[in-house]
Amino acid sequence: MKKTKVINIKYEFRRKISVRNSFFHGFILFISFLFASCTESFHFETEDAEPKLVVYGVITNEYKRQKVRLTNSAPYFDPTPSTPVSGAKVKISGSDKTMYDLYEDPLSPGDYISDHFWLAKTGTTYLLDIETDFDKDGITDHYQASTTIPAPIHLDSIQVNLIAIMGHTNYALNIFGQDSPEEDYYLFHVLANDTIVTNVISKYIISDDALFNGQYINGLTIHYFDHFSEWEKDSEDDRKTSVYLKPGDLVNVFPSKIEKGYYDFISQCNREQGGENPMFGGPSANIITNITNGGVGYFTGYNLSRVFTEVEK
Repeated sequence: MKKTKVINIKYEFRRKISVRNSFFHGFILFISFLFASCTESFHFETEDAEPKLVVYGVITNEYKRQKVRLTNSAPYFDPTPSTPVSGAKVKISGSDKTMYDLYEDPLSPGDYISDHFWLAKTGTTYLLDIETDFDKDGITDHYQASTTIPAPIHLDSIQVNLIAIMGHTNYALNIFGQDSPEEDYYLFHVLANDTIVTNVISKYIISDDALFNGQYINGLTIHYFDHFSEWEKDSEDDRKTSVYLKPGDLVNVFPSKIEKGYYDFISQCNREQGGENPMFGGPSANIITNITNGGVGYFTGYNLSRVFTEVEK
């Protein structure tokens, strides 16, 4: 089996030029996705519901301009995109006495970006504070949310194993690493060559540790890929939704421990999913949130690391 490469996000570069370049390319592609994912639309409301402030923000241990997205919720059956919320005052303060002001991106209304680069630190609690006259009644509305950054997860390795499922040739993506004695919740983003497998929330890969708490994770399967030979057999519709691998392809896993609240948020979003809306495909006014004052969405933070391997030849 190909030897897996394990890289902490803080330490991006390695001696080998080929490994360094492949890591940098995959890292930048994934981070571009993560940064852009905050622009995905939320459809929380039924047709007759009042609009609400939608907040979505993820802060990580990447040294970058952290970002929060603010939009106006839209009725599910309204085909127009959710409108951005402009002119808000947004800041994030940490329990370590740090404070960061976020300013609206003039090129992307509704996106609020920190004025300088910084990274979220393990164990630190961050408070998001938003002030905006959301309902345009002349009175400032105040919204808050908080998140505490969980410890990072360090996988030992990943494997991509050839398997047969009901007459089809597939690859199973398996992970290996030690689970902690605590109750843990995991999020796995996956990148196969230049294809982001977890590009919408309905495809986010999550797991709790109920079946292996405190034990060694010995080959847990988190995803299946199609073998390249299946391309000719599949329909056009199947080809649009499938990711095909062949020997020599590069598979990346970005594992993170996440808070239970965010795990529950993703779980409920997936249960509500009824189509390919970037965030939700069905109307719901009760999606879990940590936003106060009637806001919806989620503000969270976590550590990212990276493990990658090549499909064995």
